[in-house]
Amino acid sequence: MLSALRSRLGRVYRGWWLVSGAMALQAVLAGLFFQAYGTYAAYWMQEFGWSRTTISLAYSLHRTESGLLGPLHGALLQRVSPRRVIVAGVIVLGLGFMALAFVQDFVQFILVFLSMAVGASLCGLLSLMTVLVNWFEKRRATALSLMQTGMSIGGLAVPLVALGLAAYGWRPMAFASGLVVLAVGLPIARLMRRDPELLGLRPDGAPPEAAGGPTKRVGSRPALDARQALRTWAFWSMSLAHAAAVAVVAAVSVHFVIFVVETRGLSVPLAASLLALMTGVSIAGQLLGGVLGDRVDKRVLATTGMLGHALAMGLLVLATTTTVVTIAALIHGVSWGLRGPLMGALRADYFGRDSFASVMGYSSLIVMFGTVGGPLLLGIVTDMTGTYAPGFAALGLLALVGSLGFATLRRPETLLERGGGESQARSG
Repeated sequence: MLSALRSRLGRVYRGWWLVSGAMALQAVLAGLFFQAYGTYAAYWMQEFGWSRTTISLAYSLHRTESGLLGPLHGALLQRVSPRRVIVAGVIVLGLGFMALAFVQDFVQFILVFLSMAVGASLCGLLSLMTVLVNWFEKRRATALSLMQTGMSIGGLAVPLVALGLAAYGWRPMAFASGLVVLAVGLPIARLMRRDPELLGLRPDGAPPEAAGGPTKRVGSRPALDARQALRTWAFWSMSLAHAAAVAVVAAVSVHFVIFVVETRGLSVPLAASLLALMTGVSIAGQLLGGVLGDRVDKRVLATTGMLGHALAMGLLVLATTTTVVTIAALIHGVSWGLRGPLMGALRADYFGRDSFASVMGYSSLIVMFGTVGGPLLLGIVTDMTGTYAPGFAALGLLALVGSLGFATLRRPETLLERGGGESQARSG
């Protein structure tokens, strides 16, 4: 029986093992770093006396780093093995968590936190997506959606982090998180290989070519390289709409726990449980988005997700009970899950997998304004007005504008089309 099980596992396309590893690493990054930030923030505000604007500024600086690093990160992935990039990121993030446990003021905090942000970027979404878009073509949206469910699965661990913070304090939890990052991340990083062709395989587990030579990359030539992509409306429309989306997601991630604690009077662990519910239902959205994304127009799904974000923000503006807040969290989570995995799949479909890392890297400069501006906008407006409602209203309007970006998205004119040929790029 054991030998039969090994035989079956051996027949599983290796790309799915990479998806599993990417899911696990995403779960660690989300549960301990990205989605845990708002839970840590409540303790930092209490110990250091920082305002919401200060907390938002720290998070925004982290996202600024990620955006500015994007083009360099993309170029690095094109020239260096993604495995080495991911290993370096895991080490920097793990050691950064340990250093975080010893910070004593805002300057130290910013220096350590930005180093952690660099590590999280290097071993995070862009690196993992670059690997997976090379291993999948027909099942690309499914693979990317499964990978990003790791982010939601990690979000389910936020209540556990909150309980640990309450029981042991944030400093011991930060140090322990660094150990977990190293223990889990390093073995996973070693699995990551750039291309299936390097191992004699083909994307999606397609039958290998006839023996007699190395496996060639099939259909992998980009319709447009990164510089040419920058001159298309498709690149800018997609990037600006994506920026609007992440502005909403980042703002909610940073402020949701604080918002629930202050407006509904719940404890931090209970508020974190609502955040976990939000990320938990996003798993269903991600799986749905992945399955549908390989079968129907991705633009329709992305537009629907943006409209869901807008509806959720509208409910938070009007929320006077915990029930309404919970409904808003559910809608936001499903919308986030439905839209999120399509962002990488759309770019790979439009611009090709050879130039994917560079295109994503440049796009991150635009998306950065959303990740930076969303939390900062919500924090500043709330500090000025004393209520979260105006900030949530502004985010809802931004989501509506972003929905137009996806709804009007058109496939770029490719080099082959300019020469009278037929493009290999898929419109999604």
